[in-house]
Amino acid sequence: MCGKFTYMATWAEVVNFSAPLAGRPSNAPEETATPMRQAPVLHLDAHGVRAQTAMRWGFTAERNGRLFPDHIHARDDKLLASRLWRPHFLERRGILVVSSFNEGEEVPTFKADRVTPTGNTRTRQWTIRPKEGSRLAIAVIYLEAMTSEGKHAEFVMCTTPANKGISGFVTGDPDQRMPAVLSAEDIPVWLGETGAGPDALRACLRPFEDDGAWDMRPAANSRSPRAKTGPKREQGDLF
Repeated sequence: MCGKFTYMATWAEVVNFSAPLAGRPSNAPEETATPMRQAPVLHLDAHGVRAQTAMRWGFTAERNGRLFPDHIHARDDKLLASRLWRPHFLERRGILVVSSFNEGEEVPTFKADRVTPTGNTRTRQWTIRPKEGSRLAIAVIYLEAMTSEGKHAEFVMCTTPANKGISGFVTGDPDQRMPAVLSAEDIPVWLGETGAGPDALRACLRPFEDDGAWDMRPAANSRSPRAKTGPKREQGDLF
């Protein structure tokens, strides 16, 4: 699943809230977000007006005086059923306006002869980016958490089944997922500007077929320094 995305470093200054997915200048600086780092989330404020707030990626838990990301993704098919996700899905939704996002492909590793399999895998990162310099809107839900560091806004990224392009290289993942990319017409619905009910909100989250509009290729530095020798750590129980 997505573990990294990029967004415009100057987005807060230049974004046109009426058209958040418009093309950006080719020389616009970008920032990279990974779990536990902050990113700008577009949402409605208490007055129903679009606003942008820096939020930390991950619903966190505190252990031994340190914060850890217990959850960074929320499945679309569990948003209504889960006691964890439902209240935030109904009341606190936002979007990430991103330039690109990454997906991981599990590929086999080989011994020094480059022929004999080791039985382990490594993660090859793929970067997905719109070809025309436009941006993508990824659906999130968020909360305000009180920690020993004070009050922090935290978000998790909603996910859907992978589209045709992404499912072609995440074959090693039995639960093939991708970020929930919203179409332009679904943005006001998801944010809550139309008064849509739960079913209409849930309908905004579906596999986004890019129809060839995205450039998808392995990242230049995608080689993992270590092979994976054990099972991946799963996020906590969603119920």
